[in-house]
Amino acid sequence: MSFAIADQKSTSVGWEDLRSERKKKIRRGGDLSKKAPSKVSGRDFSWTRILFELASKLFLVGVVIYLFYASYNFLMSDPRFQITNISFNGNHALKENELLEWLGQVHGENLFKYNLSKASERIVDHPWVLSASVQRRFPQGIQVELTERIPYARIKFKKVFLMDNFGVILSEEKPEHHHLPLIVQSSKIVKPENFSGEKVIQSLKTMHYFNKLSFFEKNPLEIAELKGHSRIIFFTRNREIRIQMSMERLTDGFKKFMIVLDTLEDDAGKFHMIDLSFKDQVVVRDRISSHSKSMKTPTN
Repeated sequence: MSFAIADQKSTSVGWEDLRSERKKKIRRGGDLSKKAPSKVSGRDFSWTRILFELASKLFLVGVVIYLFYASYNFLMSDPRFQITNISFNGNHALKENELLEWLGQVHGENLFKYNLSKASERIVDHPWVLSASVQRRFPQGIQVELTERIPYARIKFKKVFLMDNFGVILSEEKPEHHHLPLIVQSSKIVKPENFSGEKVIQSLKTMHYFNKLSFFEKNPLEIAELKGHSRIIFFTRNREIRIQMSMERLTDGFKKFMIVLDTLEDDAGKFHMIDLSFKDQVVVRDRISSHSKSMKTPTN
């Protein structure tokens, strides 16, 4: 009897243990089910926050783009930025009206749309302009800074033109430049736009060196006549003395003149032509007769 009772007790104890284990599992399951929704809601909240931040940033970007667009339209279309004032600085021979015609339409143009580079190029294309720059002057003006070419000599084709020290033809002769040296172009078919003044400029510099000498102080050289492509003849103011030189040997010719200068000063009133175009000699022709004499010059 005692054994049976013991078995029954152990069985009841076992059932109790099973029930307690089930209750624990149920409690654990309930805890898990309670915790799971909290995890899902946390993830949803983080995605919502990310989307909100992204939308906020996109909105700010849109606002900035709109402000830029509105500002651009304002600057490009507002009449308060239309050009009404144009000032020039550095022009002396050129008048403002002439420069405005050369520059083209400017008044009424938008200050920000106006192309400053092209405007500078148009000004520089003028024969009298060596360099130029165009700058904005807020709110309604532009300023043109330019450097003019300086007339260096006159050159005669069918008409007389002015030329600068780079050999660039500037314009027709003006009365205020009548004192400049005159170059006579012997070839009638040559036009100013096809003229290359590089060698002529070198010959004019040689003329300038001659005029620094006391020999030409009272009667300076003022006219240069081109003879073909290789020779040039200088004339004094009263046309009494001529100096002929080779365009290829201007420096050598000047040196030869300096060698025979003392002799020439003694006979200054007797000759009318000094020919320096030969390589090793100077030919001097008398004014009265056709007689000429040759003076040898030492060679290096």
